[in-house]
Amino acid sequence: MDSIMRSAIATMVLLSVLQLAQAQPAEITVKEWTIPTPNSSPHDIIVDKNGTVWFTEISANKIGQFDPKTAQFREYQIPTPSSRPHGLVVDEHGIVWFTEMGTSMIGRLNPQTGEIDEFPTPTPNSAPHTPILGNSVLWFTEIGASKIGLLDIRTGEIREFSTPTPSSSPYGIIVDPQGNAWFAELTGHRIGRVDADSGEVTEYPTPTSESGPRRIAIDSEGKLWFTEYNTGKIGNLDPRTEEMKEYDTSSASSGPYAIWVDLYDNVWFSMTGAYKVGKFDQSVQTLHEYDLPTPRTIIRFIYADHEGNVWFPNNNNNKIGVIMANTPAPPENEEGVPEEIPQSELKEPVAEPSTESSKAEQEISSQGQTIGSSIIGLAIVTGIAAVIVAFVLLHRRNPSAS
Repeated sequence: MDSIMRSAIATMVLLSVLQLAQAQPAEITVKEWTIPTPNSSPHDIIVDKNGTVWFTEISANKIGQFDPKTAQFREYQIPTPSSRPHGLVVDEHGIVWFTEMGTSMIGRLNPQTGEIDEFPTPTPNSAPHTPILGNSVLWFTEIGASKIGLLDIRTGEIREFSTPTPSSSPYGIIVDPQGNAWFAELTGHRIGRVDADSGEVTEYPTPTSESGPRRIAIDSEGKLWFTEYNTGKIGNLDPRTEEMKEYDTSSASSGPYAIWVDLYDNVWFSMTGAYKVGKFDQSVQTLHEYDLPTPRTIIRFIYADHEGNVWFPNNNNNKIGVIMANTPAPPENEEGVPEEIPQSELKEPVAEPSTESSKAEQEISSQGQTIGSSIIGLAIVTGIAAVIVAFVLLHRRNPSAS
């Protein structure tokens, strides 16, 4: 009976080892380019429908533009000094909208002419933070006023909605398919919602108190994903059931900050305390973490384009970068909008090393870590399993050995 028990234990260990081995993620390929203006502190980033990359330069008072095909940069100087451009989006006409934290204004850049217009917020010192486009409107958070702003892009008129929780510091924001705005409260420790029709604001406390939600994103099923900066977690909220779930990263001090969902419903997020990027694979409920090529990389925003590439500003090192997906883009309809891929045809992105290189570009293939099953740990478990199996085989041949 003891021999059977030992054999069963050995089999269970081997099965666990195989499961851990299958959970190891593929390598990722990261490319980075240095921004022309030194010490520009790139903050947020977006990719428009033509594949052009746009980013804010919070310390240089500029809006940056990057063409991935030619690796060429262009920069636009903001007319108001010390505007501290923070977040940005691009509308269907190619107009770039951005927030000015330092001057409490919303900026509008026409790339065709280079002209920039500015719209002051009704509340002084509101520190507009993160914008997101809705239906002919621009929603944005006002971290200094604990309000959500709504700008009519046709008229420039701005309305504001106060959060029920005082001094909530609304931070990241996203819009659902119904046009409602969802936002994360950094010091209110809640997820908020502004009803697009009534303007009513509703709040949902996070399961972990004092969690510090920063950024927020939405997946194809309408679930809201957010980072919990203070507790080293990422979370989600299902608006249909109002249920929240949380997932631990490798460390309570990892500092989850930016978050976005790619076209495969993988949840990408940055960890400013660990200088890493993470990916939560919803299909297998597995969280991976990846090292980045440049030491002490700080990522304050992440954006996944329509090809599955994940773009990021390297705020601490004056660079922008991309995690290459190397997967085919989904087919587009007549309006140029990507069509939905059937779930049965979705494949996990596999990144392969690229042969491209240049002075202005840095590239690395980084092996990921699956939370709770590092490569070193896997080797140790494999060795233990091998010893157990050898012991069981020896006992079968020589029962007197035990």
